[in-house]
Amino acid sequence: MGRRFVAFSGLDDAIVLYPVYALLFADTGLSTSEISSLFVIWSAGALLLEVPLGALADRVSRRKLLAVAAVVRAVGFGLWVFFPSYWAFALGFVLWSVKGALTSGTLEALVYDELAAVGQTSFYTRLLGRSSAAENVGSIVAAAAAIPLMASGSYLLVGLVSMAVCLLQIPVVLSFPETPRVEEVGEEGGIRGYLSTLRSGVGEAVHSPVLRRLVLIAGVVPGLLAFDEYFPLLGREYGIATADIVWLNLVPTLAMIAAALIVARWQPVLIPVLLTTALIVGGALWGSVPGVVAVGLGIGTYHLVQLVLESQVQHAIQGRARATVTGVVGLLAELSAIAVFAWFALGANWLTTALLFLVNGVAILPLGIYATKVMRATRRTDGQSG
Repeated sequence: MGRRFVAFSGLDDAIVLYPVYALLFADTGLSTSEISSLFVIWSAGALLLEVPLGALADRVSRRKLLAVAAVVRAVGFGLWVFFPSYWAFALGFVLWSVKGALTSGTLEALVYDELAAVGQTSFYTRLLGRSSAAENVGSIVAAAAAIPLMASGSYLLVGLVSMAVCLLQIPVVLSFPETPRVEEVGEEGGIRGYLSTLRSGVGEAVHSPVLRRLVLIAGVVPGLLAFDEYFPLLGREYGIATADIVWLNLVPTLAMIAAALIVARWQPVLIPVLLTTALIVGGALWGSVPGVVAVGLGIGTYHLVQLVLESQVQHAIQGRARATVTGVVGLLAELSAIAVFAWFALGANWLTTALLFLVNGVAILPLGIYATKVMRATRRTDGQSG
């Protein structure tokens, strides 16, 4: 299970389009506001689908849903590079939203429930960290591959390689173990059974005091991290060459790998949040290459907070609708991401990208204070809960 989880996660981010797709949009002629509107479409699609598809993952084979998700994303990338235009980008993001909603919660629920089936949930946080590290290693591989591919000036080639990596996920995920779902006595099937699962998962996320607070904060944290989508544009604003921006994308990636590798031994969230604010604000004020490096390191420290909270949510879920509850977390993440994208779209009319990053860095501070309060209230540690 662990090896498959790591392999699937590594492939999920080994997409050579990732470091350059914002540049693809810009080179097609889109403005910062238009690019932001695409990000809003991306998040809005996921917003509508997160919880409904999470409930679906609690009713049908999670492996098959993950395989479908890989195909859907590959089709979206094909639209981007074969028909580069605003509407092709928008449709591609809609398909990516479907992929995200099919994957978000589904993968975590599959892994956690399979560990629970053999009494090994204590390994979940460690595996979550390793899978996150694998995702970022995949990002490094993708960034390294993007450099020679972009040197040829071919976004088409970048897109084709990205589509191939998506499809490689299919045999990996179909090899996952999956314990057959056991229906409870009197449990309904069909639409009524689906709606019952939906109500159960949402009800647990809303009515359980401990879980409600964790779901709220774990949803908002990754949403505010959405500003990392503008990281390449920050480098471009400082006059850094495109090839160098691709290299600089390695900074947040390496920082997130370090965060992932220590998450199983880390509990406090206030310290990394304070570092995040200091690095992002300082980097935005500094400018040039050192400033971009500082912002990248800040993204890494913030990622540590995200992983700690994600792990605690899984340990706090008591019911059977695990993917549905995780879908609620995803829904909140999309809401906060939309707020960030809207802020960048509107703010770009008056402020530089650096100043927009600065404001986001300041906004993270009260979030960290609240997250610390939530973690103390739950009285959970990785050693106690897993």
